[in-house]
Amino acid sequence: MNEKLDVKHYLDIYIMRKEMQDEGITNPSEKIKIFTKNFVEILQNMPLDEEIILKDSAFLDSTGNLIIKIPD
Repeated sequence: MNEKLDVKHYLDIYIMRKEMQDEGITNPSEKIKIFTKNFVEILQNMPLDEEIILKDSAFLDSTGNLIIKIPD
């Protein structure tokens, strides 16, 4: 089974990651904290059922447009 991963899938994950970072449970680099915050904000403004494609450390929308890139 090859399930498509959508905005809701990633939003749920990254909201949890952001909460863990905000509470100090995890402490990634400042770049990752900013990435997480920005990614959550972007996803919150997208349709929950839109497919997200992860390719080469970048998140793309269903038409292949770059949403955000994971920092190095």
